[in-house]
Amino acid sequence: MSKEKTLRTSEETEVMQATGVPAQETEEVSAALATEIIADLKKQLEEAKEEAKDWEESWNMSRDQARVLSRQSDIISMALRMDDLELLDLAFGFVGGCYNQQIKKEQEAENNGEV
Repeated sequence: MSKEKTLRTSEETEVMQATGVPAQETEEVSAALATEIIADLKKQLEEAKEEAKDWEESWNMSRDQARVLSRQSDIISMALRMDDLELLDLAFGFVGGCYNQQIKKEQEAENNGEV
């Protein structure tokens, strides 16, 4: 008997001793089980991809919010160092105009159903 046949016979014997089922029958069950495991793993992979996408979106929003807060802090710091009333009036007018633009954009987005 060849070495390969001897190993196969040995494996079949071990399977039958461990399960009480002939090895030929366990091969069919093994194929079905493998197919089920692969399907479960594919499902888990898709779920993980969706979760990763959600995390990335959340990270991007957090990063953008950090940039907004940093810029707001910079503007406040500059304004606090200014002591010329005319320049402060000019800055106030500019910031007021920018704020009004933001309100206008938000209203347009709300009217278009984006919010």
